Amino acid sequence: MEDSESLRPDDAFTLLADRTRIKIIRALGDASTPGVAETLPFSELRRRADISGSGRFNYHLKRLLGQFVEETEEGYRLSYSGVRAYQAMQAGTFTDCVRIDPFELDGSCHVCGASQEAAYHDSLFRVRCSAAECDAVFYRYFCPPSSLSDRPTAGVLRAANQRIRRDIASMARRVCPWCSGNLSARVLPPDEEMPQRDNPAIEHRVLHACDTCDGSVYTRLGDLFVSHPAVVAFFYDRGVDVTRRHIWTLPFAASDRRTTVTDAEPWRAIVRIDCDGDTLTLRVDDEPSVVDAETGG
Repeated sequence: MEDSESLRPDDAFTLLADRTRIKIIRALGDASTPGVAETLPFSELRRRADISGSGRFNYHLKRLLGQFVEETEEGYRLSYSGVRAYQAMQAGTFTDCVRIDPFELDGSCHVCGASQEAAYHDSLFRVRCSAAECDAVFYRYFCPPSSLSDRPTAGVLRAANQRIRRDIASMARRVCPWCSGNLSARVLPPDEEMPQRDNPAIEHRVLHACDTCDGSVYTRLGDLFVSHPAVVAFFYDRGVDVTRRHIWTLPFAASDRRTTVTDAEPWRAIVRIDCDGDTLTLRVDDEPSVVDAETGG
């Protein structure tokens, strides 16, 4: 397949560094309906964008063509890149500042047994132990500001849970959750330098790194297997839909207290999952992937 000429990242962002062009993208995005990129004729687009001067409008519209806007026989519409730029504007990813003060959750700390609390600031959703003497942090993950603003508590938790679960499920399948590129995974040795070194909820970290966008993130071993068929079936057979549980309430996912390294050469670990008096034991290799799953009392 022959690739069309690509823009350099600085050129692409420069195209958006103009108020008139932002107004054009917003007008096309606002006119669109879910699943359909609306096409607007020149005059209608200019009217909706509220831009005076036909020549000025035409100049800025042409600068967007090919990268953010497509021209058709009927008029103009957003390209895929234009849709993503519009979505970023609507989500407030680069502009909004939302803060949610700490509030108590129903779940307990998997380290000390105190209550958990959640908070949101600096675009990061956090779940941690509420006890001042416990430093356990269970999740610290980016969520767009608009996904959590103006929502009741239940809505905030539902949105954050689904985003974390979705991205971790993608990582477990070696697909980058940000650009869909190839994702590598590496279980880190316990003596390697890493963030949150003193976090008692994390002992065995997995580093995920994207070959395409250079994105990277750390996870625990256990949360990579929340959507594994053996885990989902184990809970389902006991009348529990684990896919609807908040991930920070699951001890095997939110903490390494249920994970044990059993061998160094080759590296192996087990993750123990409890439900209704039964235990599912996952034997895991350094991929990391499940080698074997066994249920016992």
